[in-house]
Amino acid sequence: MKIKNILESNGLYDAKILSSSDSISVPKQWHFILNEEDKNLRKDFILNYWKSFSLFLPKTIRIFEQYLDDVFLILHNEQVKMVYLFFIDNEYITYVGNPPKTENTLTILPEKLLDFYTHIHDGWFESISGGVGLIPMEKIQFLDESEWGLTDEILQSVDLSKTYYVFHNGGNGFLCINIEDTENPKSLVWWTNDRPKLGIEFWSFLDSWIEIGFL
Repeated sequence: MKIKNILESNGLYDAKILSSSDSISVPKQWHFILNEEDKNLRKDFILNYWKSFSLFLPKTIRIFEQYLDDVFLILHNEQVKMVYLFFIDNEYITYVGNPPKTENTLTILPEKLLDFYTHIHDGWFESISGGVGLIPMEKIQFLDESEWGLTDEILQSVDLSKTYYVFHNGGNGFLCINIEDTENPKSLVWWTNDRPKLGIEFWSFLDSWIEIGFL
């Protein structure tokens, strides 16, 4: 299957695949992907690019090692993006990574999560749903900005005005951070159809949900 058809089947219409001959500005740390023609070397680059998160996201890195078929840059909706092309069970799945955030960053993010947004991607997610990965910083919202249709008991169990989500699983679950105690933020899962799951370990949950999205 042609790359163009794969991209379109994954919701990326009218995307232009970039090469070193294109005179367009890309993040400096992405120059290798733009210039390297060997896709195996591009894959090695990605494994090294994510290396600082290998202890936090071991299942995700294992998926990269086993199923990442290619990675390349595109111009889509007038934005440069990195496409991760996975081949699993004879099907292609694409994830999109936005350029790292360099300005107007959200200081409410915990240090390691902010590190991801500013050094890896300002959002990395499945291209069709826009979920099953970390959402772009501009889409991060506090829970009180949405209507949930839940009982008052559930809605009052968490301070919605101090709880924001950074991930949704494509279904009923949102991975959230509560900053009532700014020095000690807490993670939780907010469900659209059940009570929230409190006291979770953020990176472990994120890693597992990413894996579930693939497998």
